[in-house]
Amino acid sequence: MGRSASLLACYAITVLVWYGFGRVMGPDIFPDPLITLTAVVKIVTNPHLVKHLGITGGRVVLGVLASMAGAVVIVILARHVAAFRVYYLRVFYPVVRAIPTVAIALLAIVWFGLGTGSVVFVIVVTVMPIYLVNLWEGLKVIDATLVEMAAALTSDRARIFRKVILPMLFPILFSSTKLSFSVAFKLALVGELLASTSGMGFMIYIAQQDLKTDMVFAWTFLMLAFVVLFEYFVFDVTERKYLSRWETGA
Repeated sequence: MGRSASLLACYAITVLVWYGFGRVMGPDIFPDPLITLTAVVKIVTNPHLVKHLGITGGRVVLGVLASMAGAVVIVILARHVAAFRVYYLRVFYPVVRAIPTVAIALLAIVWFGLGTGSVVFVIVVTVMPIYLVNLWEGLKVIDATLVEMAAALTSDRARIFRKVILPMLFPILFSSTKLSFSVAFKLALVGELLASTSGMGFMIYIAQQDLKTDMVFAWTFLMLAFVVLFEYFVFDVTERKYLSRWETGA
């Protein structure tokens, strides 16, 4: 059996199992694929509803980019400033990693009110540890010989970072971003449930309050589809076309 046939068989089995659960449990508790698909069509054909897809996607992208930028600055400071390095290793990283997501969301409501600011804040604080640990460990294993050779040729540290260190760190940044995106999407839904009046998470909350289980399933299905398509058409394409170039420092 070819790869495409195997993939198709897996999806077919999943749909059949889903359909079976729907028939046994009933549409009010576990909508079957056809009912869910009908609800999905209702969402994507309604401009008022489909805009929430863009709102959540924008928050996720903004949160991930802010997390990456903040982590890069923090790790570079910890790498080159001894006093900050102690604070980073002993206080900052352990505390940020341990803060519960719900507590972050509740604090965000107090500090930023309901809206995009709160959701992005939840994503940044919760996703940043992924970048922090990966970048910190990555800096430990970069080729020190190349850095020393670059330092012998130029004293411009910014140029050394841009031309030598960054290409070696790019695969780490890329893999961290790939993981962070899927995690951030889940966090965005949590943030929108608690701290927003728009977005996919808020719409799931509204559907649950109205006992519209088919809409809950539909929004969840759209979230999964968004993540899968973004990963395939953005991350996988980028990895195939450009990552090897960065890895060689070309």
